[in-house]
Amino acid sequence: MTLNDWWALVRMERITLFPGDSPRTYLLAVPPIGPGVRPPLVLFLHGAGGTGGWADAETGWSAHAAQKGFALALPDALPPDLGLPPKFLTNPQRWNDDSPGPTGEPSLADDVGFLAAVIDDATRRAGADPHRVYLSGFSNGAGMAFRAAAELSDRLAAVAPVAGYCRVPDNFRPARPVPTLYLIGTADPIVPLRGGDVRSPWLHRLIRRPPVAETLQRWATTIGCAPIPTVESDGGGVLTERYPGPVEFRAEMVEGLGHHWPGGKGQLNHRLAGPPSDTLNATTEVWKFFERHPLA
Repeated sequence: MTLNDWWALVRMERITLFPGDSPRTYLLAVPPIGPGVRPPLVLFLHGAGGTGGWADAETGWSAHAAQKGFALALPDALPPDLGLPPKFLTNPQRWNDDSPGPTGEPSLADDVGFLAAVIDDATRRAGADPHRVYLSGFSNGAGMAFRAAAELSDRLAAVAPVAGYCRVPDNFRPARPVPTLYLIGTADPIVPLRGGDVRSPWLHRLIRRPPVAETLQRWATTIGCAPIPTVESDGGGVLTERYPGPVEFRAEMVEGLGHHWPGGKGQLNHRLAGPPSDTLNATTEVWKFFERHPLA
């Protein structure tokens, strides 16, 4: 079957929830499954300025869901000004990952509560297996994935942040360590591997970014893994490092990849985000990782 054939099998529905003061929305894709089957559930979080629909077109998650037989939830973040329509540069939808927003102020949205509500609702609607709920996200969505994995560790079987930062407090310890796969490009100008000054499209000034290694060490410590990794493999344009510990934690660095979903359509402006790459297909790689990790 072609990719379009798989897409045609997906039943996509927009769901509105009321977990707090503001209505929240997410897209739910339920694959064709037999009676009595309880599929896994994957949540995917878009980056700042994006939407669940845009992220799905970039990554191909819904087509993969139809092919592999898992349910997919694509939540939408809130913009800073709820009274105005979302716009990428002036009113971007973004997750509350404890980072400063486009105006320099952190978001006040209860996104952890929203994602918990999405898990409950999507699991019920799709008849999903609560022991196989997984979370991935890109950029600002990756930062939110780290936060949700820390605060909802008893709900998530595994997590896969891509090209984002972990801002979980140093002394935070989740209820359980969550198996983790992290992906990043070596040519990412927004989340530079070695850190440095980055020009923000929202703040219109240079901001200092830390080395990605600090994020990985922070998360390793959070889930009880060693802060210093060992090289697992290095070939085919991908360096893989493993952080020894109680659960699997691997980081994969894709040579020459900018700030794009690995193997995606590369829809972000290349002048801002750098070059795309098809060296590795992150959707396939992340799903293979998730399949190995049901919630104990």
